[in-house]
Amino acid sequence: MKSFDETWEKIHAAQEWGKYPSEPVIRFVARNYYNGDRKAVKILDFGCGGGSHTWYLAREGFDTYGFDGSKSAVNKVEARLKEEKLQADLRVRDALELDYEDDFFDCVIDNATVYANRKENILKMYQQIYRMLKKGGKLFSVSFTTGTTGFGTGTKLEKNTFCDIIEGGLAGRGISHFYDENELINLLKETGFQNIVADTLRFTDRGNVVEQFLVQAEK
Repeated sequence: MKSFDETWEKIHAAQEWGKYPSEPVIRFVARNYYNGDRKAVKILDFGCGGGSHTWYLAREGFDTYGFDGSKSAVNKVEARLKEEKLQADLRVRDALELDYEDDFFDCVIDNATVYANRKENILKMYQQIYRMLKKGGKLFSVSFTTGTTGFGTGTKLEKNTFCDIIEGGLAGRGISHFYDENELINLLKETGFQNIVADTLRFTDRGNVVEQFLVQAEK
């Protein structure tokens, strides 16, 4: 069963997407992994898209991995890394069909990838992430809340999940699931994660409200 929405292949084929990493991801990585031997720390960019975080992790010296369902996106990331003489293991994969080993990664970063699915697939992705993390490994996940512009517009697929959104920054981006805090924490607990911390980041972008959950969790 595939989860990848071909809308994203069209987006990545037609335009550049996210050249620089987000401040929350940098802060999380710096506070948890800057000390010690970075080459020994395996980090997966879960749904790497345009590769801003893959590039950042490789540049900072981590053992870097990334995948995306979009071949165009992965090709662009490979070209950027080659140009800057950086190394990463990059693959074209669907998020439900990953072939990484169990207990392999020290950290998985989901910078707004998992949210773009129905709830059934979201749970399966968290299960994949849990499987791939080492004991004590960490997940950092960014998702959108029900306070984000676009929530409730378009076609409702299930509770809090919509497609063909017509307002805000998520318009034209396929399926989006908007979380409430209890739902998100319960999904992670159901998967087996512990030490879950969920912070909220809210800002306005070109007149639209963006409200995100920044979640840290541990296997």
